[in-house]
Parts: sequence; structure tokens; C-alpha cells
Amino acid sequence: MAAINQDMSSVVLNQPNNSGLHIAIHPLTLLNISDHYTRTVIQQNERGQVHVIGALLGIQSGREVEIFNSYELLFTMQADCSIRIQEEYFVTKQEQFRQVFPAYDFLGWYNVGQKPTTIDIDVLQQLMVYNESPLFLQLDPNEIPTPARSLPITVYESIVDIVDNQPQPMFIKASYKVETGEAERIAVDHVAHAATHQEGESSLVSHLAGQQNAIKMLDTRIKLLHEYLQDCVQGRVPKDHDLERQISSLCNRLPTISGQAFEEEFMTEYNDVLLTSYLATVTKGTHAMSEMVDKFNVVTTHSSHSGHGRPRRGMMA
Repeated sequence: MAAINQDMSSVVLNQPNNSGLHIAIHPLTLLNISDHYTRTVIQQNERGQVHVIGALLGIQSGREVEIFNSYELLFTMQADCSIRIQEEYFVTKQEQFRQVFPAYDFLGWYNVGQKPTTIDIDVLQQLMVYNESPLFLQLDPNEIPTPARSLPITVYESIVDIVDNQPQPMFIKASYKVETGEAERIAVDHVAHAATHQEGESSLVSHLAGQQNAIKMLDTRIKLLHEYLQDCVQGRVPKDHDLERQISSLCNRLPTISGQAFEEEFMTEYNDVLLTSYLATVTKGTHAMSEMVDKFNVVTTHSSHSGHGRPRRGMMA
């Protein structure tokens, strides 16, 4: 277990990353990692450290890297607490993904933990056969997200550094961003709100309730700032110039939403929403009319069969 608790400074270079690599992570990858860890924790009967490892798939074009998907990897724990990746499963899984996503390449791997250790260096050496410089994404499930760090993940680049005149694989932190397409944004929003919908409750009602709560919170904060400024003017509280500059900066942004360009864009969006609403209403009305016509035809046919052989009103015998 000594290897697991080893200091991070021995495997991670504490220096700025000047590689110029631009990494974009798509939400599906983060959802897969979270789901993999959650299932493993639930299925694991014994208490202890949870190990999950998976492969990262995506496209690299020059210094631009996009991670689109991921899948789980099978591995075995050795007696010395090292991890051995099952190469046969990895190769088979990679070939299967290539049949569906021929443009996706193996870009790296992920696991769960607080800091990289020598165990991760061992995994790196095993995966360097398939990628000379694989990326390493680490999720820390015990970290509490903060406004400055909204996601508890860290991405590392793998490099080779000279230690004691010997080449040694190392990690170095890399910056990343979360890239979402329109379809991904809708899917993630649906997943995020799926658990909040009560049985029989419309998703529109839930969405409007969320908007109402957000507006109430905004109104409360604006009133708080207004009361603070009034107290400062009347000398009830000491002035905080840094805070006043921030409030002034917020107020200076207000004229930007009263210009001609904003008004035209707003009216365009507003008209599009109204058009969509009218189209939905027309479609709903057409559907109701179609159902009424079908029912009328059924009733007319039934009446025609029941009155067969007798003259019907309004028709000559």
C-alpha cells in the first residue's frame, strides 16, 4: 500500500504546461465515468478503495484534442497492488468501437483517485504501446466542487523526463474545457432534471418552476445590494470600495441589453418561440380534428350496417 500513498510530487511535474495542447471533453465521457464509479461502489460489498479504469476515445487534429466517448477496461490487481490491464479485452473493445466510430482513436485512460501515484505510471507504461503519449483523466469523487473548480476532475499529459540520468514517464497537469453540442446539451439537461420530475408532472411545469425560483433569487440579491448601498450612503456600514466597483461593473453591463442589436435579436428569438407555439397548437388541433373524423366515420359505418335493408331518411327508397 506504500505505493498508493506515495507523494504526488514524485510522479507529477510541478511546473507550467507549455505544450499548447487544447483539450475538449464532451459530457458523455463525464457521464460514463460517473456511472462507472457509481455502479462499482454499489456492487462492491467490501469496504475499501474503489478502482475503476476506462479508455478515452476521441479525435486529435494537430494540437486540438476532443474526447467524445469512453468505455470500461478490465484489469486485475496484482499481489504488489499494481494493476494489470487485460490486453485481449482492450484490443477487442477497440476494434468494436472502430467499426461503429472509425474516426475515434484511443487517446488515454481514466481512473478514480485524489492524486496520481506510481500505480498510474505502471498503467501508463502498459498503454503507451497503443498511444505514445496518452492522456490521463482522474476523477476525485470526494472533492467538493467550488465556484472556481466546478468539476472534480484533473487532466494530465504524459511526458518522459530525465530523472537521475534515466528517462522516466511523468505526468504534467493540462488545462481543459467542456465542449457540448446542441444535442448533447439537451440530453444532459434531460438527465439532470429527470430525477426532479414528479409522477404526472409536466416537464414544462418543472421548467417554469425553476425559472420562477431563479427570478426570485435574483430579486432577493438585487434588493440586498440596494440595501447595502443605501446603508453605505447613510453611514450605517463601512464602505468597501472593491465591492462597490464590482456593483458598478454589474450596473455598467445593463446598457448593453438596451441597444438596437439586442432588441432585434430578442425579437427574432421571441418570434421564433411564438411561431413554434402556434405550430404546436395547429398540429394539436389538426390531430383532434383527425380523431373526430375517424370517430364520425366509424359511427356512420356502424349506422349504415345496422340500418341495412331499410330506407334511410333523406334518401329515396
